Amino acid sequence: TYDAKAQELISEKAKLAYPIRDGIPIMLMEEAREL
Repeated sequence: TYDAKAQELISEKAKLAYPIRDGIPIMLMEEAREL
């Protein structure tokens, strides 16, 4: 799921939120935050 306000890509299954920088999702475990 895309969260435009937080600029994050949310993975409910993995329970992680990946940041989006300059329109590019950063799909790295080190960059993700737990939900």
